[in-house]
Amino acid sequence: MSAKTTPSEKKKASSRSSSRKYPGDCYIDASAVIGENVRMGRFISVHSDVQIGDNARIEDGSRVYEGCVVGAGSIIGPNAVLRPFTRVGSHTIFGTLSCCEGHSSIGDYTTINAQCHITQHATIGNSVFIAPFFIATNTPWITEGHHGSAKSGTPRLLPTVIEEGVRMGANVRMTPGHTIGAFSLIDQDTLITKDIPPHSHVRGGKDKIGKIIGQV
Repeated sequence: MSAKTTPSEKKKASSRSSSRKYPGDCYIDASAVIGENVRMGRFISVHSDVQIGDNARIEDGSRVYEGCVVGAGSIIGPNAVLRPFTRVGSHTIFGTLSCCEGHSSIGDYTTINAQCHITQHATIGNSVFIAPFFIATNTPWITEGHHGSAKSGTPRLLPTVIEEGVRMGANVRMTPGHTIGAFSLIDQDTLITKDIPPHSHVRGGKDKIGKIIGQV
């Protein structure tokens, strides 16, 4: 990720971005800082205090909410959603219809494929590969009331950590509060219910709960 933009640099960059021609059906907030050679698709929303690095690509229908950072050369796929304060590294792909719920960090040279759900308070390292339909959750509580709005309890948000170089197949799921160690390989259709040490090869059993079957 690049160094934090100074106020004077931000003002200059914002001025440059406001003079560029993007499709008329896009919404680009005036406070957004957009680098050089950024390509914008149609029906995009880029909200306040967003930073987008040089040569990035934001594809049709994407939503980039306030305080997000998209690094240089990264691609945000069609209809993807970055909720507030998501940081996406450089040369990273965030795939079609995937959603990050915000307050999370995704590293450099990482690929997150289509229709993945990245919970809040997730940290994903560099050079990670995540196949489609990955789901991570961040609280063991199911709250009550309409849309979980009841005041009967405060959900405990637990961090999700996927370290550098992890590779995982399609339809992997994680219960809250666990870490997948660096350079591990997670087979498809696996449910992660505990911390995984680095360099582990994990395969789902009959109940799909992941079991370490070797090292990589």
